[in-house]
Amino acid sequence: MRLVPEIQTTNLLALTSELFGKSKIINLPDKAEYSFQDTLNVLLCAATSTTNSIESASIDLRIKTPYKNVPSADSIHGYINSNSIDYVMSSFRKINNEIIQHANIKGTYQDAAIDFHDIPYYGDKNTPGIRGIKPKNGTSWGYSFCSLDIIGDIKLTLDVIDINGLAKNYSILMESMMQRLNAMGINLRTLFMDREFFNNPTTSTIQGLNKNFVIAAKSNKKINAILLEHKKKFGETSTFFEYQFEKGGPKFIIVAIIIQNMIQMLKKIRGTMNITCLQQISR
Repeated sequence: MRLVPEIQTTNLLALTSELFGKSKIINLPDKAEYSFQDTLNVLLCAATSTTNSIESASIDLRIKTPYKNVPSADSIHGYINSNSIDYVMSSFRKINNEIIQHANIKGTYQDAAIDFHDIPYYGDKNTPGIRGIKPKNGTSWGYSFCSLDIIGDIKLTLDVIDINGLAKNYSILMESMMQRLNAMGINLRTLFMDREFFNNPTTSTIQGLNKNFVIAAKSNKKINAILLEHKKKFGETSTFFEYQFEKGGPKFIIVAIIIQNMIQMLKKIRGTMNITCLQQISR
């Protein structure tokens, strides 16, 4: 939870303590060395830092406040990992519903982003919840999640979906995330996605739901041929053109931008609903 102005003006620590206390997601063993509040201090520091890391937050607090009890990341993970994934996700959603109420964002229009996150795993690949991921840090196995965040002046992770299968069903993911957004009472203004979502199932589903979107595009032979033809006629200039993955499929606009011309180009197409951007025309 970061950059939610309405919450930041209140006692954030007291609110967080109340919400985590209700969920009982931090399970301290009998005669634990650290208290609930000690643990919460580290979690709050991690959640409001740029690293999002419990490890970094614990080390940082031990340096800044050597006179206080600061649990290690391993201790905190132990307190939380005693819960099932389903219980953690259920608690997360209950807490988020209360945050949305406190932040007064229910019923408002917000920009949102959907993204995938892979967490490398070095144990038994047959462990529940482990799937194949892109090779990273010496392993091609790990946990994979899809997150839905509101972005802009207010930044808040609204939901997370655990991806267990070896294949990603983009249509189901899009439908599920939009259903959850509607259930929270938040209206979508524009949905932003990275190039992994540049595919027919994603664009077809989002257009079918009548949502505005912006996706970073991947070049392919068809797109490169269009850009080459444009370059022959007009030189190295920004452009936009209608595109569809499959004949009879949904159409949308691809924007190919030379960086210095980005603002002027986007102003020209400001009224267009569905936009996909190439990062830059190759020079």
